[in-house]
Amino acid sequence: MSDGAVRYLPPLAGFDEGTRGTVTNHRMREVTEQVAQRGIWNSGLLAEVRDLFDSLAPGWTATRDHPARNAPLLDALDRGGVEGRTVVELGAGTCISSRALVGRFDCYVAADLSPVMLAHAVDGAPPLLCADASRLPLGDGVVDVFILQNMLLFPAEVDRCLASGGALVWVNSRGPETPIHLPTPDVLASLEAASGSAWRALASTVGEATWAVVRRA
Repeated sequence: MSDGAVRYLPPLAGFDEGTRGTVTNHRMREVTEQVAQRGIWNSGLLAEVRDLFDSLAPGWTATRDHPARNAPLLDALDRGGVEGRTVVELGAGTCISSRALVGRFDCYVAADLSPVMLAHAVDGAPPLLCADASRLPLGDGVVDVFILQNMLLFPAEVDRCLASGGALVWVNSRGPETPIHLPTPDVLASLEAASGSAWRALASTVGEATWAVVRRA
């Protein structure tokens, strides 16, 4: 199935976290749209987001580390044909996904705004980077793959750092009910507005989770 620049692959069965309830009016949904669609990000928002995730960090792994957690991401990498040497996961939290990814890429870095999240990183975590994703300490075009799972999208910075032929892997673990959520067409629109270039995506679902692998057209 195709919808303009987005090609949808068949869905797969997967884990369902629907018991948490709908959160479409969550404060982080508002922040997500402000950042990606209107470019609003300042010291107040930075502090708000950092403080929220600092407070959630002590219980993060215990409430989210289940066997099916990585299924949407791994499906995106496999069916999305994602390859590359240098991978940066933004919003990595306590690095729950790292155990499935460290051996898959030559260079994998886990970045997060919250120092407390990174302080609670799981055993076997990759190199850690505490950074504001709107101003990454990275050179232009040095990242082959960006992984963003339930993470704010800073489209101009992704475009700046992403290598030619690189890919952005966008995962929302609860689909439209994820607090930090953008539909795939909105991800493309944000990147196109920031870069002045066309983008395309492969997308699918695993259970309630949605994913997209986004590349320059």
